[in-house]
Amino acid sequence: MYPGCEELNNLLGVATAHGRSQQSPRALASRERPRRLLPAPRGSREHGAMSIDRAVLEQLDRVGARLSEGKALRLLEDIAWPREVEERFFAAGEDRLPEVEHRVDRDGLARRVAELRELLGSIDGDAPALDWLRDNVRAQIQAAELLEAAGTREFAERSRALYGGARSRFFGGEVRNIDLAEHLTARLRVHGWDEASDPDEEPLDAGALRDLLAARVAARTPRLDIEIVLDPRITAKVVAGMSRVRVRPEATFASWEAEGLWHHEVETHALTAHNGAAQPRCAFLRSGGPRTTRTQEGLAIFAELYSRSLSIGRLTRLAERVRLVDMAEQGASFLDLYRYLRERGAGRRDAYFDAQRVCRGGLVEGGAPFTKDACYLAGLLEVYAFLAAVLRGGLRDEVELLVCGRIALDDIAVLAELRAAGVLERPRYLPGWLRAWQTLLPYFAFTSFMDGIDLGPVQRHFQELLRVAAEARPVGDGEGSKRRGRPRER
Repeated sequence: MYPGCEELNNLLGVATAHGRSQQSPRALASRERPRRLLPAPRGSREHGAMSIDRAVLEQLDRVGARLSEGKALRLLEDIAWPREVEERFFAAGEDRLPEVEHRVDRDGLARRVAELRELLGSIDGDAPALDWLRDNVRAQIQAAELLEAAGTREFAERSRALYGGARSRFFGGEVRNIDLAEHLTARLRVHGWDEASDPDEEPLDAGALRDLLAARVAARTPRLDIEIVLDPRITAKVVAGMSRVRVRPEATFASWEAEGLWHHEVETHALTAHNGAAQPRCAFLRSGGPRTTRTQEGLAIFAELYSRSLSIGRLTRLAERVRLVDMAEQGASFLDLYRYLRERGAGRRDAYFDAQRVCRGGLVEGGAPFTKDACYLAGLLEVYAFLAAVLRGGLRDEVELLVCGRIALDDIAVLAELRAAGVLERPRYLPGWLRAWQTLLPYFAFTSFMDGIDLGPVQRHFQELLRVAAEARPVGDGEGSKRRGRPRER
């Protein structure tokens, strides 16, 4: 637990309880289901150990096919700033607001929304499986409406409704996204001086990263069909989709960054999309839409954390992005965000990239940001709490559902029923952390005990050591003195 931070301690307890209530591990462990999510009256068909109502199954097939046939909305690609915007910004001296034109086919989006609303109205019944189906249709409607509002203040309102904002609260409690970000920033800020340091490493260039990722994809069993390419048109260092990972040619990558990209982009985002596409009846799970973003990003960050590739700099940057969303929600412009980051030591390109992430789709003048970056840490907390609750029951089948497609945590109870009824198949691809079940369960078994320990007495026991470390200063450079210690990463 976190000494001196009762709100976050309480939050972890609430989150874990939420995970228990969502999954009901005791009931699932014994396979005693308190209620039937898929009613089975007369005329039902048998699938495996459970039965499913024929009318429900027919609607799942009909609506699922319509969702799978439709062209997936590429929200992030459609609101991305072209490379030319970046080039003009730097050429103008970094003191003018970027000029961004949102080329959105609003007529086409309106037609798509109308079709989806008609499909939504055709779903008849009140079974939880049908409610889940409605949620997936609504997700596509909401994504289309969000894109339709690009370049307006309404874009921010719709974004906040989908992703939350920097001041959104967890599970109805008092702790907000910005509070978690500030807590992590404070815990990662290290004071004092150390002689110990990591050895200097030559970064990987874009070609080396491409070759590394391509080799790992080729060696994977079963193999994912993913192409790794260099693309000079992208603004970000890496942009990943279901079947292609694009790398900016002049970008460089630390070794931990390359490892994190593998776990985040390939072993999570691409993997869950491939698993969703492979579902015979629910291929629409290849693209879950904004309603699944918090869970999917939380899952990807967890994969980085569990693989020990989530660095100080990376986690600090994730927390910093929540602060940027908060600033933009309070009226900060793109230039305000850019200058704030530069003053804190960010490089020109990194500062530009993080500021544009928050302003894309909204207003560069401020007050109308894209709030997606506020949900990454919230997603990590929720995924961790879910695993902490569910793994205590050793529920391997249920945990696998996390990667059966691009889903939200609240879907898992329904997905468990669909899988038991034979409608949903086991995921074809599993990430490394889930394949290593023999090491995953012991980790959460031990940390489940640690969750209840107050570290305050431990901190007091070592207070003298902490005082000495905090007051440490670099040794002088005079003759016979020890070499000067290096400041720790900040």
